[in-house]
Amino acid sequence: MTNSITLLNAVKEQKVISEDDFAKMLEPMAGPFVGLSVYIDKAEENDLQTVNTMSLAANVIKISSDVEHMLDRFHARNNRKWIWFRELTATIKNIAKAAFLLEELKQNVGAEKLLPNESDFSKKAEDITRFFINTLRVCFQELKEEGLRLNINSSNKEDLPRYRVRMRDEVILPHTIEEMDESDISGMVTRIIQRYMEVAAKISSLKNITNLESRELVKHIPTNANESKFRQLGTDLHNLQSWYDSYVFNHLIEREFPALKTLRQILFVQLNLSKIATILSHYYERHLFIPSSVTARLKKSVSSTGVLEAIFFFTLYYSIKLSEKGLEYADSLSKSLLVPDTCELPIPRKMGFHARPATKVVKVVQHYGTEVKMLVGDQSFNAGSVLELLSAGGYIVTKGYDKVIFQGDKRTLDDLRLLAEYNYGETEDGKANQLPEALSYLG
Repeated sequence: MTNSITLLNAVKEQKVISEDDFAKMLEPMAGPFVGLSVYIDKAEENDLQTVNTMSLAANVIKISSDVEHMLDRFHARNNRKWIWFRELTATIKNIAKAAFLLEELKQNVGAEKLLPNESDFSKKAEDITRFFINTLRVCFQELKEEGLRLNINSSNKEDLPRYRVRMRDEVILPHTIEEMDESDISGMVTRIIQRYMEVAAKISSLKNITNLESRELVKHIPTNANESKFRQLGTDLHNLQSWYDSYVFNHLIEREFPALKTLRQILFVQLNLSKIATILSHYYERHLFIPSSVTARLKKSVSSTGVLEAIFFFTLYYSIKLSEKGLEYADSLSKSLLVPDTCELPIPRKMGFHARPATKVVKVVQHYGTEVKMLVGDQSFNAGSVLELLSAGGYIVTKGYDKVIFQGDKRTLDDLRLLAEYNYGETEDGKANQLPEALSYLG
């Protein structure tokens, strides 16, 4: 029988490269990386016009990511000689990513137009950009000194490759193609709006943190806000934006309801803000919050307070403000898209509104995301709540009613009419009933 010692000896011994040989291997990649510092040095502390932030950030992201990958592949974080170079590389990469996203946001959409009462958005955005650039300058200076210690020769090209995105108000071709109209587009838009309201509520739930003093922020990462939470919010926003772009973008309904385009703009800004918050919270938790042999040294180059303020007082603060504005548009759109209707329908035969038929009704209501009331005599019940419908079922039995009235959006009520034709999804002896294709979403 093979014992554990035999298995251990059978494992091929891990090869180890010398620190000096690793420097020679890394130099072709790390030299140009260190050389990027020359472009940072061109940015005066109070004059960001001397550097193209987006071009600089794009180049820094690309090469720092390659260098970090190589450092991690050789386990540099476990080596005393190389850990500082590795931490500086990670810092530069994450700050550059945040700077790139912020610049993209500033160049593509006028967020201040979405926030008429927050005219200082642009000023705060510039302050955060300045914080990012200054942090990069300090870290690149440290990187140059560390490069000299590690015998990595700095090198750089004469011209920094340019990176550019579509500027606002740029000339474009005329829009001459329209998407085909679809009968379900209003229902699709309604469900997107309903989902946005849910996501906006999640974002707004963090509002209390944005009202704290700077010194109190450290208590809330990672307890109340963290990379995982921001990443999930970003995923929710990304899914919503993709859903909108797949089914609503360029559709005739955008012309009929211009507020939809504004809501799409709000989604774009919030998505970029959530990405910045995710990157910065990841960096804070991984490099400044969890102690390492160089954490104290790193905090001298990177302001922990500055990172936290960028997360909570800028990205989260404005995302919450945009949620408030988005909810106003969503509420207005919901009312505009609503087609009021009323219909009288029979109760489920034999067994009434018990669990299965009540659940089917609720699923129809939730599918369209609009409010529907079920009127039983002089009582009103929320048709989107299983508990209320079960309560209504008991009331119906007590009073001996055989019909109820539904009030709500016509699209929802049309499906409830069809559901009633199939006895709300069950046979008279209480077994599941086959539903038509039009109600296949009920499962």
